[in-house]
Amino acid sequence: MIAAEKLADWVGVKHGGQLIRRTEKPYFDHLIAVAEMAKPAVAFGYEIGLCHDLLEDTDVSEEELRRVLISIGYTIIDADLITNCVKELTDVFTATAYPDWGKPERKAREAERLVNISATAQTVKYCDLIDNIDWVLKFDQKHAKKYLKKKKLLISMMDKGDEGLRQRLMNVINKGLGRIRKTV
Repeated sequence: MIAAEKLADWVGVKHGGQLIRRTEKPYFDHLIAVAEMAKPAVAFGYEIGLCHDLLEDTDVSEEELRRVLISIGYTIIDADLITNCVKELTDVFTATAYPDWGKPERKAREAERLVNISATAQTVKYCDLIDNIDWVLKFDQKHAKKYLKKKKLLISMMDKGDEGLRQRLMNVINKGLGRIRKTV
């Protein structure tokens, strides 16, 4: 078994039992979708995509992630790169960390932070958003227009990642906004 397969197995266990909201699908399906999309675009895109929600949605720490990556065959340098990108993709301005801030303030700060993350992390974020938008359009149409407009503004500023995926994301956003306008 190659390292990426071992990593996928481990991530699957860590996210075990989690479901994609409003569906019966395992959350791992989202992680695989992001990983597969990011794989051809950036080095270790598959691994970063698989792990992008680990620090946020499980009890895994940065140290544990790094240790596991090394134990299954990644070099220290590669494990550090993957771990650092996953950290960049992990929300910082959470309600737990900033209980006195309202959601709009936290989201605005998070958007500012994402503009400054690495090109690799931005590329994986594009993939995450592409998959998330599909979900929003299917399961949260009430908030879809507002969500898409916010993401369009964010992506207009997040311009360090893979340009092909960024353009694909902008197309998905614009197409989604067009669909919403037609149904209103």
